[in-house]
Amino acid sequence: MPPIYILRHGETVWNLESRFQGALDSPLTAKGEAQARIQGRIVSRILAETPNLSVYCSPQGRARATWEIARGGYDGPVAFDERLAEVNMGAWQGLTRDEAATRWPTLFSNPGSYLERALTAPEGERYASLLTRVLGVLDDLNGPTLIVTHGVTSSVIRGLCLGLEFDEMTWLDHEQGVVFAIRDGVETVLREA
Repeated sequence: MPPIYILRHGETVWNLESRFQGALDSPLTAKGEAQARIQGRIVSRILAETPNLSVYCSPQGRARATWEIARGGYDGPVAFDERLAEVNMGAWQGLTRDEAATRWPTLFSNPGSYLERALTAPEGERYASLLTRVLGVLDDLNGPTLIVTHGVTSSVIRGLCLGLEFDEMTWLDHEQGVVFAIRDGVETVLREA
């Protein structure tokens, strides 16, 4: 696996409201824009060290907006790839976590990670489908790559690159405003110095 740098989009209005986004979209907050600027400064350091970087980005608005801010001086091609979209959360999309828990109490009665919960949404996408999508992206990579994506999708990509089983992926952090660097099966979280 070549070196991979993963950015999760910056905070959105719906993140702030604890609302499931999935295939729907919400604009970045002022904090989300600031997080993307921080990521941009990190991306500038990566570009200085890796000038032959390929860039893939989810086509969803929040990921594109993050990339437009974080791209800094990068003027190369960007592949907007549907396979990097966030998992479709079906009937939960647009609902707050409290609203979904009220309508589907049995799905929320057992403790579980956000990743596990997102992949059990009624009428939503399941792990097998997401796995197929992200494996397709990873199979296409042939050199150092930067990927801009989402919380659940990035957790699965990172987990695969780290050789984790699904239950181990569920506890990966999906922090915003950082860059997850994976090289030789080891992850480093790049933060602004």
